[in-house]
Amino acid sequence: MRSHASLGVALIAGLLTAALVGCGTSPPAPAKPTGGPPLPLASPTLPTTAHVGAGCGFIPVHGIGSFEAMAKQRAFTAATRHAQLSAFNSAIRAAGLSVELNRMRSFTLFIPVNGAFAALSRTELNFLRNPSNLAEVVRHQVVLHSVTPAQIAHGGTVTTLSGDKLALGRHGHAYRVSRATVLCGNIKTANGTLYVINKVLLPPK
Repeated sequence: MRSHASLGVALIAGLLTAALVGCGTSPPAPAKPTGGPPLPLASPTLPTTAHVGAGCGFIPVHGIGSFEAMAKQRAFTAATRHAQLSAFNSAIRAAGLSVELNRMRSFTLFIPVNGAFAALSRTELNFLRNPSNLAEVVRHQVVLHSVTPAQIAHGGTVTTLSGDKLALGRHGHAYRVSRATVLCGNIKTANGTLYVINKVLLPPK
């Protein structure tokens, strides 16, 4: 039986492969649905709050992975519907946080696209190969309350699940979270809000 550390290395190796495969210019095919059954919404009325970011084109208008479909699903389950997010979805699984995220309420998850992992330096990639470091990075993308576009535009900071801070801001039409730009955000799910970003948010050293 492989050790926990060996398993973590194997998982992160798969994660990085997914990142490199998914960073092309053409959107990959939607990922196969995974996860538990949809979590019912408190109200049958779907969220009407506008989405932000110039990169929402990868989300279909109807069907699996659409805004309407994700609004009826738990956050992590909703994210697995998109192949462009497969690297971070693998990181969540490797960190053992998929069940925890699906159980949380009214939280915010910042999800780096696959290309964000491919853009990391060799040193940063080696850092992620350590399972405990990987778990810390995943927690650094989670805020334990709902973050709205208005809050981001107003500026200030929010505290992540890892206990560190993320800086919020808006530059022109771009919503920013520390060094990352929001590609598509304010995506409502049954138990949280998703923001797809273009960089991996690494904890401060």
